[in-house]
Amino acid sequence: MKMRRMVCTIVFAMSGFAALAAHAGMTSTTLPVLMPDGRPYTDPDVTARGLPEASAFNQSSYPGAFPQISPVRKLTDEGWLAASTHRADAAQLNFHRALRIKPNDRRLLWAYGWSMINLGDPACAMEAFQRNLSLRPEQRPQWVPMAMALTYMASGQHDVALAWYRAAAVSDPVRFGTDNATLRTTLHWTSSERVLVKQLIGYAAQGDGAAMSELAAR
Repeated sequence: MKMRRMVCTIVFAMSGFAALAAHAGMTSTTLPVLMPDGRPYTDPDVTARGLPEASAFNQSSYPGAFPQISPVRKLTDEGWLAASTHRADAAQLNFHRALRIKPNDRRLLWAYGWSMINLGDPACAMEAFQRNLSLRPEQRPQWVPMAMALTYMASGQHDVALAWYRAAAVSDPVRFGTDNATLRTTLHWTSSERVLVKQLIGYAAQGDGAAMSELAAR
């Protein structure tokens, strides 16, 4: 993880993004605390359209399905597929190649962030998500709360993760308004993400006395 974190920081520095560069020397996974501001995240994000968080790529139909896609798109997809099956070296190789070609590709950064969650590097995931958001600061994409919730859950900052989970319930009540809805929504997410989702739901239940609470009503 230490080497992956170093490479992640170098790649983002090379591509002109240093918002979290001060944390490159951190030996823990503690992240800067960024809390939701109380307003929902409801903007559609065309870069993530058709790419729900964990089932971002249809693995059954991907190979050879789009032979004419761009090099960055192909590298992004291959990087995600590698990360989702915990092939860290292959994932990093593909993502780093893609980032060198097009460092401001929001779809690439979005997929890279989720891939780093799967590979157990929440600090790098945070950098990718923050870089993505910095390119469209006026937007409030609907994917943000759950991305942040799982990033903080992976870093062990459970209270911050719970705050973002509640923001997800307000922002997208159909998919995340209850714990049951969240479990249904994430049914086909990766095993790593499902573990974090279940941990998040379990932590949320500790303070409510009910495992399937109505998050949006809290």
